[in-house]
This record gives sequence, structure tokens and C-alpha cells, in this order.
Amino acid sequence: MEENDRLKQLENIVKTAKTEKKQDQEIEPPKQHRRGDIRPVVKLDAKGRAYFDAVVDYLDEKGLLETVDTLLLTMLAKTLSIWRQVVTQINGLDDLVQTFENGTSNVTGLQTAKDKSEATILKLSAKLGLSPQDRAKLFGAVNAANDARNKSAEDDELDRFL
Repeated sequence: MEENDRLKQLENIVKTAKTEKKQDQEIEPPKQHRRGDIRPVVKLDAKGRAYFDAVVDYLDEKGLLETVDTLLLTMLAKTLSIWRQVVTQINGLDDLVQTFENGTSNVTGLQTAKDKSEATILKLSAKLGLSPQDRAKLFGAVNAANDARNKSAEDDELDRFL
């Protein structure tokens, strides 16, 4: 009986070890996207698509491109296309300000569309790190995080003050 009990215990230990080994195995890293997999989620005009592709190439070259950015990239390219259409219709002040018969004035729909498009372009560009200031913040944060990871906890600058 004792030998059977020991054999069962050994079998249980082996089963437990196999189960724990499976749980301890590293999870496969996510599959790397391929540049060709990043496509706009809506149809863009030729200039919008060219801008989309240029930004995708830029972010990919910097190692910042992720598949989840596709929506932001599409929105940015689409809004830029709309902005282009609006600003080509603006030829002077009369296209931006409308004056009514009673003498009051207001901005035109073109001015409103231009302003909203520009605000959206700036917001989306900032989220993607497309201005010099945004890139400096983004890369500064990345560098600071890397420095923090690489610094020794002992004998750093703070320890010298103590």
C-alpha cells in the first residue's frame, strides 16, 4: 500500500509540475504588424491617402506605429482633406464674414468648418506626436523612462544628499 501511495503522490507531483510549467511559460509576444496591414478605415481621396501613407511611414520608421492608431490616422487624413476643400474656397474676407441686411455680421460656414478642421488636425497630430513639441515630449518621456529603468537604485544622485 505504501508503494502505491508513493506512486500516486509522485504522479500528482508530475501532473502539478506540468501544469505549473504551462502556466509559467512566456506568453507569445503580439505579432508584429506589417506596414501593409495599416490601411484607412474609410475611403480617402488621393491627397488624403498620400498623407495617411506618409504619416504611417514616418511613425513606422520611428518605431511608434501601432495597429490601434489606424483610426486616428484615418481621422487625421480625412479631416485634412476636408480642410483642404474648405480653404480652397476661401478667396478673401467676404468668404469668412457674412453681413446681414440689418447690419449684423457673423462668421460663415466656411470659417466655422475651417476652424473646426484646424482644431481637430492639431489635436490628432498632437496625439500622434507629429509636431516638434509633441515629439520632444514623447521622446523625452521615453528617454526618462529608459533612464529610470537603467539607473541603479543604490548610489544615485539622491543618495549623495543623504
